[in-house]
Amino acid sequence: MVTAEVIESRDQVMRLAAEGRLAGCEIAGISAPGIDLAALDLAGVRIHEVDLSGVTLDGARLDGAAFRQVILRGALLRGIAASGAAVTDSDLTEIDLSGADLARVDIGSSVMPRAQLAGAHITGTRFVATELYGARFDGAVITRSELVGYSDVPASLGRTSFRGATLVQVDLSGVNLHGADLRGALVVRSRFCGAQLTEVVTDGATFIACDFSGADTDGTDLHLGVK
Repeated sequence: MVTAEVIESRDQVMRLAAEGRLAGCEIAGISAPGIDLAALDLAGVRIHEVDLSGVTLDGARLDGAAFRQVILRGALLRGIAASGAAVTDSDLTEIDLSGADLARVDIGSSVMPRAQLAGAHITGTRFVATELYGARFDGAVITRSELVGYSDVPASLGRTSFRGATLVQVDLSGVNLHGADLRGALVVRSRFCGAQLTEVVTDGATFIACDFSGADTDGTDLHLGVK
């Protein structure tokens, strides 16, 4: 059995990146903000306790990658493919995942305020106990996914934008969506049980066969869009 190479310096990351040999590696305990890893094959990479603030990973392949206690503040991951990836206990503040392909991704106990996910394709993905305040899912297609909080604390999706997005079989039960923007969204067979849907903008939105039982809809007009 071949043991994955362990990377413990920024210089080592850059050398292996230039050689195209980062896939399957373990990167641990380093600070490498702002590095450019765009369009590289990083499938199966394991990254923990690493500062990757402002890193460029546009178009990278991150299938099966695992991130734990990683700082990705302001990082660019536009158009990545990340099937089966996992992120835990990480800081993804203002990360840009526009156009990303996120299939069966698990994101847990992390912060993603003001994250950009416009045009992303999100399938079978779980955002658990993850802060998404002010995130933008404009034009995204989200299917069979969950955005849920802790067992006793709702996930915060306040001021989050889903303008023009398509949500099919998405579980948003118990989340805080106060002030969210769902203008022009198509929402099908999705659950909002016990969610806080106060002051949500729903102009032009369509809700088909959705469950709003126990939801607080004060200040939100759902009647015109519900079918």
